[in-house]
Amino acid sequence: MSKELIKPLLVFSILLLLMPTLASAAYELGDTVENFTLLDLDGNPVSLNDFEGDVILLNFFATWCPPCNDEAPVLEDNFWQEYQQAGFTVLAVDLLEPADLVSAWVDGLGLTYPTVLSPDWSIFNQFPGAGGIPYNAIIDQNMVLRSGQYGFDEENMRSLIESLLGFSPVPASSESLDAVKAVYR
Repeated sequence: MSKELIKPLLVFSILLLLMPTLASAAYELGDTVENFTLLDLDGNPVSLNDFEGDVILLNFFATWCPPCNDEAPVLEDNFWQEYQQAGFTVLAVDLLEPADLVSAWVDGLGLTYPTVLSPDWSIFNQFPGAGGIPYNAIIDQNMVLRSGQYGFDEENMRSLIESLLGFSPVPASSESLDAVKAVYR
């Protein structure tokens, strides 16, 4: 075999090993998500069940992924910081990268939500529609999968999370407007 063919075949073989399989997902919306345990950036085990009772946004990412880099600060500021006191957790799962690289990325972005390391695609592949990153799954307080999607849709994620947390908009009325005016007189 010529040298010109060996290099492309080697690259293709490596990519096949690194890419998630296209097998059907183990979970469908409405299924209970099984517990898993991965290591955090300090090597401590973190289990999904550690967050049972919270609404969990499970975020699969990689540091080299441009949309993941855009999404992470929004997850920190607009979700984690806003809802954590209401029973909400962002659990970020890095795919296939070393702890020191991910730790530097997390520190550089000022992220404070829990981050764990996945050494392979096995957990990721269980979710419906998983095939690219960023991928976000929303799991309710009873560990039931409520949403799973490739990409980042802040508005729809916020709506579902607020609904699961029991937030409901206060309807405006003339009485509520008068009450607000009275406070600022």
